[in-house]
Amino acid sequence: MTPTVATTLTSATLALSLVACQANPGEAPTVDDPSSSTKTQQPQPVDESLREIAVGVDRFTSNLNPHLVGNRNPVVAAVADLTLPSVYTFGSLGENLNNDLIREITPNDESHPTEVTYTLQPEAQWSDGTPITVSDFQYLHEAIMNEPLAEAKGLYQHVTSIEPGKKEKSFKVTFDQPLTAWKRLFTYLLPSHIYRAEGRSFATMMDGGSVASAGQYSVKSVDEGRGLLELQRNDRYWGAKAAKTDIIRFTAVPDESTGVQMMRTQQLQLYMAHKSATTELALDQLPFTRVRNTSRGVQLNLQLNQTSPIFSDRETRRRVLGAIKPEKIAQIISGDPRIEAPKWNVAPKTSDKQPPNVVSDERPNGIVIGAVTDDQVAVDAARSVVDQLLHLGIPATVRTAKAAETLGSEVENGIVDGVVTWQRSPQAVSDYLVQYGCIKPLDQDDSSTPPSDTGASDPAEREEGGSEGASSPHRATGGNLSGTCDRDLQERLVKLSEGRGELSRERAQLDDRIAEMSTVLPIMSDRFTVVASDRLEGPTAGLEDWPLDDSSSLLISAPQWTLKPIEEVNRNAAENALEEN
Repeated sequence: MTPTVATTLTSATLALSLVACQANPGEAPTVDDPSSSTKTQQPQPVDESLREIAVGVDRFTSNLNPHLVGNRNPVVAAVADLTLPSVYTFGSLGENLNNDLIREITPNDESHPTEVTYTLQPEAQWSDGTPITVSDFQYLHEAIMNEPLAEAKGLYQHVTSIEPGKKEKSFKVTFDQPLTAWKRLFTYLLPSHIYRAEGRSFATMMDGGSVASAGQYSVKSVDEGRGLLELQRNDRYWGAKAAKTDIIRFTAVPDESTGVQMMRTQQLQLYMAHKSATTELALDQLPFTRVRNTSRGVQLNLQLNQTSPIFSDRETRRRVLGAIKPEKIAQIISGDPRIEAPKWNVAPKTSDKQPPNVVSDERPNGIVIGAVTDDQVAVDAARSVVDQLLHLGIPATVRTAKAAETLGSEVENGIVDGVVTWQRSPQAVSDYLVQYGCIKPLDQDDSSTPPSDTGASDPAEREEGGSEGASSPHRATGGNLSGTCDRDLQERLVKLSEGRGELSRERAQLDDRIAEMSTVLPIMSDRFTVVASDRLEGPTAGLEDWPLDDSSSLLISAPQWTLKPIEEVNRNAAENALEEN
C-alpha cells in the first residue's frame, strides 16, 4: 500500500522535511576486494550504494536448528532458508528443485519411488570451502533418527540407505517402501565435516550461531541478550543469484509501538508483527510504506501426551479438552477479539463431564502443561490453559524449561502431561507422518503397523473401535508429541505414503480419526502484518506479490532485495505531491 501524500506544494515540502530528519542508516559495509581472497567463483559485483537491511521481528531465539521439534520461530526459518541448502523448496511459487545444489535427480518412479539417485553440482560448497558431499546427507538422516528432539523422524525413518553412486558427486537413497513424500527429504542440510567430526549435540549445536553456510548468506553474529542476529553475504556462494545486499540484520522488537517508531526513523526497513486488533491500523498509517497481511503454514497447538499417567486414557483427554476454550486463549495472547481459527482446525472430540481426580502421588499438583521458556507466546498460552482449568476446579500447573528438556526428555518420559508449541499445519502426507505416524524404535526394523495389542491400555478405545482401530500410548518423540500410534490412522498413512490413494480424498478420514483420539487442540495460526519501507525493493513492484515460504514468509526472497537511497524516496514523494496538486 502506497500512502496518499499531500496534494499541495506546502504539504509536499513538509513531507520532504520530515523524511530528511529521519535517521540515516549509515554507510555500506566494506566489501573485500575479490582478488584478495580465495573463491571458487567471482561473486556478482556489489554496488557501493547498497546498505544493510534491518528486519524487525517480535519473536527471537538464539537456537537456529530448524530440525528441532517446536522450533518454528520465524527467525529460525528465515535463517535456515538463507543459509542452509535444501533439495526442494515449497511455498507460494510451488515446488521447486534447487538447481544450484542438484545437477540431476533420478527417481525410479516419479510419484512414489523406492530409490532416488541425486547428482550434486560440482561447485556446491560450504562457506569454508569444503565441498557438499553425500556425507552431509548421511549425517542429516542419522542425526534426525538418533535425536529425540528431531522433528521429522516419521519421514526419515523410511530411508534405509544412502550410498555413493557410480558417477562422481552422485549417491543413491533407498526407501523401505514406495514414498510419495520423498521430495520433503533433505531440507536444510548441515555441514557434517564440522558437526559430526566434533561430536556436537544435535539439540544444542546451533545455540548462538551456525558454523558454515551453503546459501546466499552466512550467520555473522548472534546476540541473544540484545535480540540481534546478523547475516552477511556469502562470497563463496556458487549459484547464479548471489545476494544483492551485504548484511541482513534481525532485530527483536519488544512491542508494536516500538516497531512503528523504528519504521518511522528508518531503523527498520521491514517489520513483521503478529496480527492483533490494532497492528494493521498502526502500521497502515505509516508514510512511505507498504503493508501486507500474511501467514505461515504454522500453528500453535496444545498436544496431550499419551505417555503421561493422566492422559493415557482417552475419556480423560476428552473431558479435560472439553473444559478448554481455545478461541479465548487465542484472543488473549493475540489481543485480537476477531481471531480466526487455525488453517488446520480439527476440533477434537470432547466431553462436558467433569474430569476424574487428576491428583496423585506422581502428580501432586495435578495436570502439568509444558512450554519452552524462550517462546513467550507458547508460555502465555500454556498459562491461559491452566487458568481455565483452575477456574473449573481442575488442578493444573505450568512447567517451563529449555526446548531440549520440555519437548525432549519431559515429553518422552511422560513428565509433562501436555505441551503448547508451534507445529506445521498438516498440508502434506509428510506432515501427518511426522506428527501422527508410529515412530520406528531405533532397534526395530519394521514398525509400519502398530503392535497387535495396541488397545490393551485404553478400554474406552477398545469398546468403540475394537482391535481394528485401536490406539495406545507410544513413545512420544520427535514431531509426534502426543505419542500417537493408532492402527487405523497408521494404515491410512502407509497407504498414502506408498501412493495408494490421494490425500485430497483421504484427508477427511484422517482428520476424523485424529479428532477421535482427542490428543491435539489447535489454538491459533501464525499470522503477520508485514510493513516494508518504500526504500526496500523486492522481486516484484507490489509487496502483495512477493513470494511466500511455508515457514519464513517473505524472507525467502531476501537475496533479491535492494535498497533505494533515502534521497530517492524523498524526491519521489515530492514529485508525486506536485503531480497530485
